[in-house]
Amino acid sequence: MASIGILLTGGPFDSERWRTAYELGKAALEKGHDVSFFHYLDGALVPVDGQTFPDCSNTGLYDAMPTEKFQELIADGAQVICCGLCVDARGIDAPDDYPDGVEVGLLPDLADMIGDADRVISL
Repeated sequence: MASIGILLTGGPFDSERWRTAYELGKAALEKGHDVSFFHYLDGALVPVDGQTFPDCSNTGLYDAMPTEKFQELIADGAQVICCGLCVDARGIDAPDDYPDGVEVGLLPDLADMIGDADRVISL
């Protein structure tokens, strides 16, 4: 099976890039592929636990918060790494703000993901 790397730079509420990344990762995992995510820039905000979006249940826009979707992917075997510099710059307290399974790394981890992946998708 293939190894898929997904670089996510968009935040949880500024676009639907996180949703696209989630759907691609979910589909790849269902086909038996290895999936790794590197959350960079505002993408580091996507897996932050405890976020809410007012009235999202009424709009149909969010059936679950982005972090919940990425927790599903982690449970299904995806690797999720957030850029440590991006985490620090956004005031994220990784041990408290990220759920289990979300790792904090640096750009060499992104380089490893790119080098190891058969395909890389940047969103």
